[in-house]
Amino acid sequence: MDDDRPTIRQWAYAAPNAKINQAGGDIIDITIAPKDRPGLVSVAAPTGRLPEHLRGRDEISAELLEKVVDSPGHAVVLHGTGGSGKSSLALWLASKAAAQQRLVWWVSADDAQTLSEGLREVAIQAKANPEKVAMAWAGYGSAPDELWRALNAFTGRWVLILDNADDPDVLAGAGRLSEGNGWLRTPRSDHGLVVVTSRQGSPRTWPPGTVLRPVTSLEPADAGQVLMDLAGSRAGSPTEAERLGKRLGGLPLALRLAGSYLASSDERLLVPGAETPQTFADYLAALDERVGVLDALPGDHDDQRRERELISRTWELSLDLLERRGHPLARKLLRLLSCFGQAPVPVDMLDAELMAAAPMWAKITPESIARLLPALLDLGLVDRAELDGRQALSLHPLVRDTSRQQAGSELDVDQHISTVVELLSATTDGYAMTPQTWPRWQALAAHAESALELCRAQLDQVPQPVVERAIAMVRRAATFRRYVHEAEQEALDIRAILETQQRTLGELHPETLATRADLALLRTSPAQAEDELQEVLDVQRRVLGERHVDTLRTLHALAGRRRDRGEWSAAEQTYRHALKILREDHGTDYVGTLAVWHGLALSLSKQGKLAEATTEFRAALAAHRRVLGPKHDSTLITLDGYATVLAQQPESVDAAEQEFRSLVEICSRKGGDTSEATLAARHGLAITLRRQGRHAAARAEYQAVLDLARPLWGDEDPRILACRANLAGLDALMGDTASAETALRDVLAIERRMYGDAHPSTLRTRLDLVPLIAQADRASAASEANDIIDLASRTLGREHPMVQEAQLLRRALTQVPMSRRDRRRQERAAARNNRRRR
Repeated sequence: MDDDRPTIRQWAYAAPNAKINQAGGDIIDITIAPKDRPGLVSVAAPTGRLPEHLRGRDEISAELLEKVVDSPGHAVVLHGTGGSGKSSLALWLASKAAAQQRLVWWVSADDAQTLSEGLREVAIQAKANPEKVAMAWAGYGSAPDELWRALNAFTGRWVLILDNADDPDVLAGAGRLSEGNGWLRTPRSDHGLVVVTSRQGSPRTWPPGTVLRPVTSLEPADAGQVLMDLAGSRAGSPTEAERLGKRLGGLPLALRLAGSYLASSDERLLVPGAETPQTFADYLAALDERVGVLDALPGDHDDQRRERELISRTWELSLDLLERRGHPLARKLLRLLSCFGQAPVPVDMLDAELMAAAPMWAKITPESIARLLPALLDLGLVDRAELDGRQALSLHPLVRDTSRQQAGSELDVDQHISTVVELLSATTDGYAMTPQTWPRWQALAAHAESALELCRAQLDQVPQPVVERAIAMVRRAATFRRYVHEAEQEALDIRAILETQQRTLGELHPETLATRADLALLRTSPAQAEDELQEVLDVQRRVLGERHVDTLRTLHALAGRRRDRGEWSAAEQTYRHALKILREDHGTDYVGTLAVWHGLALSLSKQGKLAEATTEFRAALAAHRRVLGPKHDSTLITLDGYATVLAQQPESVDAAEQEFRSLVEICSRKGGDTSEATLAARHGLAITLRRQGRHAAARAEYQAVLDLARPLWGDEDPRILACRANLAGLDALMGDTASAETALRDVLAIERRMYGDAHPSTLRTRLDLVPLIAQADRASAASEANDIIDLASRTLGREHPMVQEAQLLRRALTQVPMSRRDRRRQERAAARNNRRRR
């Protein structure tokens, strides 16, 4: 130190003020450390924490590196939710900058003292006057001003990284951060770059000119690669790693914890009964059961982690910060949002008046919600989303999982659940379910399913009325799943309802039994469905009686399954039995009566009893129109059945065309061109056009139905198979026998696998193939016809039109002389050939 430079002691005693003199006494022992002694804190980057590979950050890392190479003076904030990999990105930048001979300073901004001590060391290394630094840091000047005088005057190229600057007040110092007179400022020289990592992403927080760059979660492919980097191929395949990475939401902290855990799995002692995931698949299964597996220690049991390195605590730190900043309800609001499903939460659902019904939200107002949401958004605890063109919120899956787990362990969890159910009920009750509302219903269904899941987990705490409302919402969600052909989720919904009712109402409660019947209807195997429905029916008859409406509803469902199995005669008898009781007890205009009446008419048509079917359909249609109206879904389905029967009779085929065209128009206006009703009506129209001999028009209609329906229903849907077979039969009639045979064989292979050889749909396709087989091998074709006759006679009866058609084909193939009567029967059978399939 130069002799003519005043010492700290001289500065202190130079002032005539007594307090200054006392201060001098207080700091008399403070001396500037000689250059051969270490400083108080290290500002070297902790490169030992740097991952070997930086995955999925190519774009942002290139941008940051460009600022290091040629920086005009920038302050960059890397912001994102806790665990998003901000510090790893900053560490990577620090290593690259050091490799380019840049001076790099790394300062933790966890708290005011740590930040101040680190920046004091930076000021010294930036060649600030040591004594002025000491005075400023002792409170006799502006420490931020002293720091930035040194940094702006420093001639070397430098990078200053302020890590974990989550609390803006810490960076403000004695000034105001947003006004640019706190610890963080934009360098005036072209030699400096400041990089801040923070959970705070609001532009209002940071000084003017600060560059904000969000650090988001990794894409599944990159997330999987991170896991492979850490755990290696012994933990599983890249596909399995990607699947786990996706479940972890691509969050780098979670990926590192999971990968490190699996990497050390060889070191763990396998204690019987202890859960010790060894592979990506094991870990995924464990994670689905308990998110706490993420914080499990790896093989090194001495592992010590800071709070922000624990999934269970990293986001709680953000909530602690919000509480200190005057948002005590932020934690409760995040808990509430985590109780919704993994789907966007509409902002307009957060009705303060409804929420106030719960004691925990007694003082909530719209204005307080409006203040809380930006606070959660700024720290990355929730994200902005859009749902059907309206504002919504989304949560990272792990933020949701951990917060939901913590909500479940709190005493007021029942209030969270009741509030979610109340908000959902107000939104879903009476809300239309049309293709236009499906995007919103997709989210509402997920939220309803989540609410019931919470109820089931807390049945001892949640009031029964709340559980019942949650069940009602999931029933609506199941209806939506059926509309959009999500059969697996629909079955899960009904099963969740059933298990809840079994626990709350008991096995023999009427509602429990009704739900058992609903679940049986979702079985993919008609035989299994029939067996389960029969079991439920037997219990209902014993507990409720033969004439109870739930018993009759199950009887109706049983008739439908018999019809689906091709047991049309048995289905007819079941329908007649149910219809008799319904008419006697509830009358002709009861909706249950109408539904069973339609089923009876349909079973008659399937047996070829066309005159009787026409009579029943006509009467049932008139009743539907009178009771439900001409455009009700059930009325339109009955009209479809009536038109189908008309199309099967040569004398009424033109009337069938008119009915189908009217039906297409109504269904299209009501549900759109891709609704099930519209496509079914167009399929019926195609069949009618073919029977009129208008083959080109029929083929165009078949193809249009397939083009529209296939992406929605899939290749193995019964309606798709029927349309494909009908189109193939028409192609054969028009001369393209090769492609027709290929298409029919494809359909037949699926039907045999799904239904078996004796099902009417399978038999119909086999019969359509017989003439095509005969072109190359008449003997094989005759044998096939023989087998069809044998099976169809046992299943459908010897008088069924399909049996008669097969007999005529066999006779023609074996060249047995045909009587005039048989020839007329063959002509009539040909007219009915390729009858409509369902």
